[in-house]
Amino acid sequence: GGVGEAELEPIRAALGNSTVHVHSTDPWVITLDDFLSDADADAVLSAGGVDWARSLAGDGEQAVRTSSTAWCRSTCLQDTTVRHVQERVEHLTGVPTENAEFMQVLRYEPGQFYRVHHDQNSPRASAWGPRLYTFYMYLSEVDAGGGTRFPRLNITVEPRKGRALLWTSVLDEDPFERDDRTDHEALEVERGVKYGANYWLHMYPFRQLSTLGCDNAPYVTNWY
Repeated sequence: GGVGEAELEPIRAALGNSTVHVHSTDPWVITLDDFLSDADADAVLSAGGVDWARSLAGDGEQAVRTSSTAWCRSTCLQDTTVRHVQERVEHLTGVPTENAEFMQVLRYEPGQFYRVHHDQNSPRASAWGPRLYTFYMYLSEVDAGGGTRFPRLNITVEPRKGRALLWTSVLDEDPFERDDRTDHEALEVERGVKYGANYWLHMYPFRQLSTLGCDNAPYVTNWY
């Protein structure tokens, strides 16, 4: 048994110069400082930060979420840095890039926020299954405010350019069940502008199925 050097090497390479801090092991909440270099963060923001629109909560605009959103699709997916970041996340988590949603780039201006919510919003019988992990990347420094708070865990992670924040959205013993302990919120930005990127990882392949027209709905009516 055990994990050999051959299996560990891709993980070490994916970590790069990151400094890992474990905030919680049950459920897992981990930060990786310097996961992105300043140049990497700038490149992801440049590639993905186009065609901004009001962020949605659920199926529409809601007062609980006031940020702006841009999606990393089409030419963004061909960006060398974006592709490299996706590969690193795959090696770290063991979840194939094909299972990941397209990166959601976010902008929070002063006074903007996202109130307490949970990221696992996919029916267990959806084509791509539940969201297993959120891998969030901070793409800018923020003068004040803008932290990510987990109220049930009493954990707040402050924004720092290049920092990544990884947490689980489902229970380890039953990955079809949402882990409500990872409810979280994006605290209000007080000064400066906060840029970040959500990267959600699913149980099953997402990208091809979403391109083919599948949506976030259960395909077995008696099994939510």
